[in-house]
Amino acid sequence: MDEATTDFVSDEEKPEVIPEASSKNLDIEDVFEECGGYGYFQLFLTLVIVFFVIVNAMLYMSMVYIGVQIPFTCFPPELNSSLIPENITSEEFLEVLNYKIDECSVIDLQQDDSSYDLSSINSTKPRNCERRRFDTRDMSSIVSEFDLVCERRWLKNTAFSALFIGCLVGSLGFGILADRFGRRRLFFVGLVITLAANTIKVNSPSLLLFNIAYFFEGLGQSGSYFCTYSLMIEMLCLQHRMPLNFTLHTAFPIGSMCLAGIAYAIRDWQHLQYAASLPHLFFFLLWTWLPESPRWLLSKKRYEEAENILKRMAISNKRGVDGMLKILREDVIGREKGTELNGKAEALIANNQTNSAAKARKTNTIFDLIRKPHTAMLSINIWFCWFVNSMLYYGVTMNSVDMAGSRYLNFFLMSLIELPACIVCSYFFHWFGHRKPICFFMIFGGINCIASNFVSKDSSWFPLILAVLGKFGCTASFDGIYLLSAEIFPTIIRISCMGTASTFGRLGAVSAPPILGLTSYASWLPLSVFGVLGIVSGLLTLLLPEVKDASLPQTVEDMEKL
Repeated sequence: MDEATTDFVSDEEKPEVIPEASSKNLDIEDVFEECGGYGYFQLFLTLVIVFFVIVNAMLYMSMVYIGVQIPFTCFPPELNSSLIPENITSEEFLEVLNYKIDECSVIDLQQDDSSYDLSSINSTKPRNCERRRFDTRDMSSIVSEFDLVCERRWLKNTAFSALFIGCLVGSLGFGILADRFGRRRLFFVGLVITLAANTIKVNSPSLLLFNIAYFFEGLGQSGSYFCTYSLMIEMLCLQHRMPLNFTLHTAFPIGSMCLAGIAYAIRDWQHLQYAASLPHLFFFLLWTWLPESPRWLLSKKRYEEAENILKRMAISNKRGVDGMLKILREDVIGREKGTELNGKAEALIANNQTNSAAKARKTNTIFDLIRKPHTAMLSINIWFCWFVNSMLYYGVTMNSVDMAGSRYLNFFLMSLIELPACIVCSYFFHWFGHRKPICFFMIFGGINCIASNFVSKDSSWFPLILAVLGKFGCTASFDGIYLLSAEIFPTIIRISCMGTASTFGRLGAVSAPPILGLTSYASWLPLSVFGVLGIVSGLLTLLLPEVKDASLPQTVEDMEKL
């Protein structure tokens, strides 16, 4: 884990307690520069991973369409179609019976010897709807598949929660396994889990099996994405990581926009799932080409494998291998082997250095953030911001398909707005720091979410525009809080802290579907809850320190001084 940590920070930002890490990382960066920096090899790998993010987003965000509300008609108990009066069609008869105040109630008419008695319609009390017929002519979803309306409406949110919990477990579990078994191998494991779970999900005879399969699909998707992101970052030099990070962030909304077009063409939810998952098969064609991370291989002392991959990289980038091999063998690998036991004196020195490093790590763990009041408040504030941002992001997106107007255009616009949000926030953070823009964007998004509930519903465009602006705000603030978190947490435990923050973000995503379920009590309630929490979180960011252009904290003690 120390190797991964040092890869994300610059030379002067590395902790002084482990002097070998800084020297070693410099040599590794020199090796990548000798291999061509960012050449044809990295360009093709970038295209592959960007394509993966796009198709992964298509399948992941298809949740908004497989859970849309489907119009339905209630049937009275033991309806006999032969007793329907001849002067009315069966559709018109059912419209008469459906109680207009409550869509889940139906009038149970009395019948005479030959037909139902329509004259008793005003005197008959409605009763709960026990049988329903869904109108799937426009599209189908799990709502119509598993009868998730009325008294079973709440069960729909369990499906989305299963997906988000799977993503949470996948990001944590695959992170540990990828450090042990490698990024490449775990990427393909995640692909297999995703496709197998999706196939089971689509053919599930019950909602319980559907939710179990959806959990494993989320686990596979988040795990494979984590591996590709780590692989991409670890295959690049320091100066190329930030632009590529931005590229990957913009690939996700592009995939969401593609999904809107596919969903418009494919209205059956099962066929849509197959169409969204089919592009994943392409990546199995890259089984022999996709490389393992040389940094990970070096950390595991698998020097020959790392050397072979770096040779491939240099040759693909049309660079000579002699200079690279000299640095690799003499400086990187040579230093690794030189640190092994070499006599009693060196063994004693190595033992002392190990004890010193262990002592430093012991006094700089993520638990130290909670023990100290100031760092605890900073950490809780950041984690709360992650929680709220993720909840707003997924809540507003999922709500878009149930708003007035075209559910396909609504979702397309919700995805499209993420692109200018990423661009605008980068300029704001450059000119105005990090803390104030995050506060502004969160309050801006929260106000628009609340306002979209109380504007005139005569036009579907005005509420949609406000909701899209709310999505703009939470997307921009999400990018900002990600960057601010990395700059506030200390270098020596930054990766662990960011992983914890991501966990709170996943918990926010899990909470979004139940909050959307409040629509059954009041249509304005979900977006109002999102908006209020967004405003509160935005104001709390003003309590965070401004660290733009400041030296990154190396230890928990440095963070306490912020």
